[in-house]
Amino acid sequence: NFPNKTGGLPVTAKIHDNLKTVSIAVISPMKNILMVLKALENMEAKVQYDIYGPVKDRDYNDQCLELVKSLPANITVVMHGEVEPAKVKNVLMQAHIFVLTSKSENFGHALYEALSAGRPAITSHFTPWNNLREAQAGINVSLDNNEDLSSAISFFASMDEGSLSAWSLGASAYAEKAVDIEKIRKQYEDMFLLPDPVS
Repeated sequence: NFPNKTGGLPVTAKIHDNLKTVSIAVISPMKNILMVLKALENMEAKVQYDIYGPVKDRDYNDQCLELVKSLPANITVVMHGEVEPAKVKNVLMQAHIFVLTSKSENFGHALYEALSAGRPAITSHFTPWNNLREAQAGINVSLDNNEDLSSAISFFASMDEGSLSAWSLGASAYAEKAVDIEKIRKQYEDMFLLPDPVS
């Protein structure tokens, strides 16, 4: 259960009204991928949305696939299935932002990994990762309707590369401040350290 710190990645090329976003999560109602797809229905910007994760709920996955079919031509969605942990860094490198509107997260390892990689996150208020906008690290959105989420996606889509770079630095700094990796490592070492045998 050790957080995976990716480290700041370079910002992928970004132009106004174009956005590459990604989710890494099991496909289930709790992770709320369907909400993201609904938020894209009336988006005017060109958005590429890549979804990675194993299918936990087949019916829910089918609902997502049906909605993908009806999205406008400016929205591209690809459901890739599960991604190997070793390839997560490459997945994040291709994206501008990370989206995970979970209904609940105890920690949210995928969110931490994305933030540490310098990928601003759009997420709910039901994770430990709050006050993102104040830190210029992302945006926390309401789950009561799609307006907050659509507005947040549009906000990042409208950015140029310079603006996104500032938010990328904010995301990395937020993750660095929020989680002390060396302290956690020391706690694990202390927990599993065996006493010296008595001679």
